[in-house]
Amino acid sequence: MNKVVAFLFGLVCFSSQSFAATVPKPYVPDEPVMAVKPKPSVKPATKTVSVVKRIAKKPLSVAKTSKIKPSATKPVKLAQTTKAVKTKIVKKSTVTKIALNSTQRLNKYSRVQKNKSRQLAQHIDAKPARIASRAYAPVKTSPVASPTRVTNIPLTSGSPFLDSSSALVMNANTGRMIFGKNAARRTPIASITKLMTAMVVLDAKLSMDQPITISNADVDRVKKSSSRLEVGTTLSRYDTMWLALMSSENRAAHSLARTYPGGKAAFIKAMNRKARSLGMNHTVFYDPTGLNKDNSSTAADLALMVQAAYRYPQIRQFSTSTEHDIISASGRQLHYKNSNALVREGAWDIELSKTGYIKEAGRCLVMVADVQNKPMVMVFLDAGATSGRISDARNIKNWLERQPTNQLG
Repeated sequence: MNKVVAFLFGLVCFSSQSFAATVPKPYVPDEPVMAVKPKPSVKPATKTVSVVKRIAKKPLSVAKTSKIKPSATKPVKLAQTTKAVKTKIVKKSTVTKIALNSTQRLNKYSRVQKNKSRQLAQHIDAKPARIASRAYAPVKTSPVASPTRVTNIPLTSGSPFLDSSSALVMNANTGRMIFGKNAARRTPIASITKLMTAMVVLDAKLSMDQPITISNADVDRVKKSSSRLEVGTTLSRYDTMWLALMSSENRAAHSLARTYPGGKAAFIKAMNRKARSLGMNHTVFYDPTGLNKDNSSTAADLALMVQAAYRYPQIRQFSTSTEHDIISASGRQLHYKNSNALVREGAWDIELSKTGYIKEAGRCLVMVADVQNKPMVMVFLDAGATSGRISDARNIKNWLERQPTNQLG
């Protein structure tokens, strides 16, 4: 019995040892990093990530406090996050670059189109624009445009009929040419000359209270025109200029030039020098009254002169007064009226006016009148009929009132 028990006990012990030898022992990674450290390769980052993932999953059931998990998982998350961020940055920068390139191309295209449009507009408007720029800043102007530039001012289908041989309408503030008819034709200008006479006197800053006595030298020996201003009559320079501008008094205008420093010759030089400074290169003066037929200009040049005269308050006041009284040398009171019927009527808002007439020049008229709240320079030269210049002015005003406001400069 004892032998049987001992045999069975031995058999059991032998079987247990054999079984234990065949059963694999559990794997406990005491040094997991050293044990599974991969060999260096071309892409170490990729292999490191894959190995750490494999190691991290096995020891979870063995030891939760092991440091394998944090050391393994952190690099994975950081690497993945960094890679994702870099990817987003690359994509964003690429998209931004594309967007910027598109915007730049669009801006460049817009600039090119604007330049083309501007060049086209300048090509179309070159003629009136250059005249306008000279008119707006007459003192610093370049030479006046050639006649072809002026005569090319387009006339609309509804342009008014004018008796005047030459005419021009311009915005006094902007210098924009609104209407023109033979605006570059050179013609005698008669007493329109007196506007230049007044500007030269005012530019000299002479005393307006200084007395001036009418002498025999002031008598017209060119056209033999009559005058109510008797020789020997003494007036202030103020009253003398008033009669010259309002009633176109020839003796008064001549006395202003005669009493200029240096005399009449110096005065004529000053008139032509002033004309050049205004860009009036197609204008010449030989006397201060306009009785000399060689005093000649163009409608385009006279528009510049009228625009310049419009800046003198005294010229605006004297030329638009309806009447003025003086005392002659014989003690008689003389009553003078404005030579422009439109000023005398008072229906228009006229801010400057000057008429002129000699046989060679025909009936002439220049004005600055408000139309649609815009000051318009109007020049009419060589009208045949006595009332032709007044009819032309009315026709132009009616035509301007029918135009859109933005077309009036």
